Amino acid sequence: MDILRRIKLRNKIFLLCAVLVLVTTVLIQASSWWTSNRFNQKQLQQQIDNAEAVLKQYLSAQESLLVTTAKVLAADFGFIRAVATSESQTIQSALENHGNRISADVMALTDMSGKVLSSTTDDLSLETELGASSVQKLIANPAKAMFVTLGSRIYQLILIPVKAPHTIAYTIMGFEIAQHNVSDLKTLTGLDISFFQSDKHLLSTTIRSQSFDEFRSALNQQRTDWFFINRPAYLTQDVALDSATEQPVSVLLISSLAPLYKQYDDILLNNSSLALIVALMASFLSVFFARSLTIPLHKLAKIADAYAKGHYLKNVEIYGGEEVSNLQRAFRDMGQEIRQREDEISYQAKHDIRTGLPNLQTIRAILTEHLNPGVRVILIAINIHNFRQINDRLGSDIADACLRTLANRLRGMKLDMLCSGRLEGAEFFSAIYADETRSPMLIVDEYLSELENAFTVADLRIKLDISAGVTLYPENGIHADTMLRRTSIALDAARKEKQRIHCYEDGEDEMHMQRLAMMESLRKIILSDGGDGELFMVYQPKVHLDGYEDIRTEALIRWRRENNSFVSPELFVNLAEEASLIVDLTRWVFETVFKQLKQWHSEGNMFGAAINVSAQDLAQPGFEEFAMECCQRYGVAPKYVTIEITERDIMHDEATVVMALRSLKQFGFTIAIDDYGIGQSSLAKLKGLPVDEIKLDKSFIMHLNQSPKDQLIVRSTIEMAHGLGFDVVAEGVENSESLDLLKQFQCNQVQGYYISKPIAADAVAEWRKNYVEEPSQMRTITGSQYSKRS
Repeated sequence: MDILRRIKLRNKIFLLCAVLVLVTTVLIQASSWWTSNRFNQKQLQQQIDNAEAVLKQYLSAQESLLVTTAKVLAADFGFIRAVATSESQTIQSALENHGNRISADVMALTDMSGKVLSSTTDDLSLETELGASSVQKLIANPAKAMFVTLGSRIYQLILIPVKAPHTIAYTIMGFEIAQHNVSDLKTLTGLDISFFQSDKHLLSTTIRSQSFDEFRSALNQQRTDWFFINRPAYLTQDVALDSATEQPVSVLLISSLAPLYKQYDDILLNNSSLALIVALMASFLSVFFARSLTIPLHKLAKIADAYAKGHYLKNVEIYGGEEVSNLQRAFRDMGQEIRQREDEISYQAKHDIRTGLPNLQTIRAILTEHLNPGVRVILIAINIHNFRQINDRLGSDIADACLRTLANRLRGMKLDMLCSGRLEGAEFFSAIYADETRSPMLIVDEYLSELENAFTVADLRIKLDISAGVTLYPENGIHADTMLRRTSIALDAARKEKQRIHCYEDGEDEMHMQRLAMMESLRKIILSDGGDGELFMVYQPKVHLDGYEDIRTEALIRWRRENNSFVSPELFVNLAEEASLIVDLTRWVFETVFKQLKQWHSEGNMFGAAINVSAQDLAQPGFEEFAMECCQRYGVAPKYVTIEITERDIMHDEATVVMALRSLKQFGFTIAIDDYGIGQSSLAKLKGLPVDEIKLDKSFIMHLNQSPKDQLIVRSTIEMAHGLGFDVVAEGVENSESLDLLKQFQCNQVQGYYISKPIAADAVAEWRKNYVEEPSQMRTITGSQYSKRS
């Protein structure tokens, strides 16, 4: 230690630099060697991979030639007739002719069991030398080239069935892989190649031994010495070939490592010499810069330490030449930029980028800090109903301008604001201190009126349609998270019920959590293929009024929970849409209904079924293909399936939905508009839709016999539909008087409780039998003995 203290600082720097440069140089050399080694190994592996690809391409070319020739032979009418009539001379001639065209070494015809009937190779016996299991493997893999060994020779064989039109025999042809082929492969790949089977060394471009294991062991024992390192002499890689024999035929690719080692040794020698020279020069030069660097570096270290503690404005005078001054200036600029970026990152983490308002996390933090006993706060969450229309029709720039305008109005509110922010999408939030002199509803109304005032964007007069959910602190909760959740629940209720203002009511939070629990339960049931019978289908018959006896049904889904309580279909379908499960639910319905149709048809009951779909289903890529796949998988013709969609869903995404409906109609499905008459579709759009029938909503049918207005609407709608070429289905038939009127109006089909309630699938056939034999009595049946609905 005393010696070190007496050494001058510049000498210490010299020693330190010399050691560091030497260590760095060694590390660089090691890294260079390692990098070069990896690169060369990759190149070598690439060479082997390329050789493997060439080998496979070579064998694939022979396979293609065999497949083409075999298919031509198997399709030859004269050959097929000769095989069918056992004309041995014709068969032999055909085999020889086709074999000569491609110089095939094996041409044979076998019966269905693999026994050779005719062959151009007299000295080979497929049954004895190849083995029955190998022949059966060839039969099990027609038109696929496979390798076999017959004696000590290797053959690439292919088998093609001879059909007339059913398979009556098999033709086998192939090439022998001989020594000249192996030599050609070596020329193409640049590597030595050996073919082997288990311990048999079949072919080789090097020395061929009796035992392949001994040959491989000899290769692995070949080593080259380098200092104290013992290096392998060869790199090998096995390539397994598709084989029909129990012991597969494989190829060993062999690459010599000698050129690679020579390149390594030359690089190491040159780099080591250069590294030593550089290390000496760097060490000597370090002495001249030691004094000019130590003091400035020490001061710069102090500046860096200050920056690390967040003191970005620390400034120290440093004298040490232009470079040091530039470095000091760079440090100062870096500190200012880091501070600016930190401020920007902190701002972006707490605010919405588009509007500049606080985001949800910041709102939660503000509420957590300020919601204290003794204060009363009104919490308001708002949603812009018509934001989507503004975005779709006027463009995203106008929509963003509307959001910014709304944000500016929130900032300029004259109310006693605690905070305002943006939640997500078109949802905003505000917290307002309550005024004891005014009711909270008056404050909320003033707040909304200010936001609802029309404004101008890009010369367009825009008025926002806003709904609000409202909670009161501390009446509706005391925790920030609870208040935010309940305010959001109130907003959802206002949006669903189309209210301008909805105040949170006790129990809505619990109902919300219950809905979430039901969503999760429904998700698990769908993923488990309907659960333990919790999801099931019932079918409501539809009958023709024009004399046809064939029965159509509407497939209706039901959910019976584990406690045997039923969930309303309208409720759980809405839950499925909210939870993005509707597509999975619809696919489950398709699978279940098609399975039932298959069963009906196998029993001779050619019933049809209508399946309700949503706009989300039709917008799903591949939905039409899925529907056709169900038809093919279950053997049900598309004409037995009706796809029903409501007017509302058609208007949801008209272009996409109409395109999907056209595809389904082209496939042969019947397309129906459900709940017709209560939607928003115009006659102009109706005539252009690819539909086959319309279903009059039950609101027009249930009291048809009592309402002249309904009768006028129904009669005119039926006449219009017939004029457009559509069939008409009336749902909701509840009495005989309404049924008689529909007959008078020439309605095509009817369904309703007067005809039958929704019934179980196994009751539909019985219902049809009773309806056909005793229709008048059948129409008085309540359907309870068939129904499994809630």
